[in-house]
Parts: sequence; structure tokens; C-alpha cells
Amino acid sequence: MLNKLDKEFYFNKCVLNLRSYRQELLASNIANSDTPNYQPLDIDFSKALNELLKKNDKQPQFQLTLTSKKHIPITQHKKLESYEEMIAKKYIIKKDKINMDVEKVNFINNSLLYQMDIIFINNKFKNLTNVLKG
Repeated sequence: MLNKLDKEFYFNKCVLNLRSYRQELLASNIANSDTPNYQPLDIDFSKALNELLKKNDKQPQFQLTLTSKKHIPITQHKKLESYEEMIAKKYIIKKDKINMDVEKVNFINNSLLYQMDIIFINNKFKNLTNVLKG
């Protein structure tokens, strides 16, 4: 049961983690807009998300022996890669200079998308709860 829930929400988990990470990068860009020689960063969202989803398909599912009904089966998912690994794989895009209008619009857009994803996940949980209640 938990494995199915985990699989069901893995996509949402990846999207939220990437949006959160992108929010940090955009906030950093805005905060450092007046810093000399600062190179603004952004994330190639679709490329990073596709790679995370591919990794999940390739990961072997670990099975533990459960000796009690109270044991919860374990699943293993890799956390998001470190910043350096993401740059090396070119998920992070280095821009030439900061355009504050573009950064602010991207920041607000990413915030709204994050909120939308939260609402979507909440609705998904409500639907699952309604199905389980019958």
C-alpha cells in the first residue's frame, strides 16, 4: 500500500523539490543583482525533471523481510543531486547578466506554480481519502 502511494506521489515530490530549488536560485539572483561579477543561475526544469523520473524507473526496488504487520516496507529514492552535480550535468543554466524584471516574473511564476502543485497534491489526497472511506 505504501509503495503504491509512494509511486503515486513520486512525480509530485520531484516537481516540488525542483520548484523549491529553483525558487532558491531565483531569490539568490534577485538578492545579488547589485553584486559585481555575479553570474545569475536558473535551472533547466524539464531536463532535470526528466532525469529524475528516469532514475526512478531504473532504481531497483529493495524488499525487506517484514516480520510484523506493523512494519512499514522501505523504498529508496535518491535525493536531489547536489548543486555541483547538477551544474556538471548542465541542469543549471548560467546566464550572462541579471534582468531584474525577468527574474521577478520568474520568481512569482515559480511561486504560483509551487502553490498550484500543493493544491493539486492536497486534492489528490482528498480524493484518495474519499475512495478509502467509500
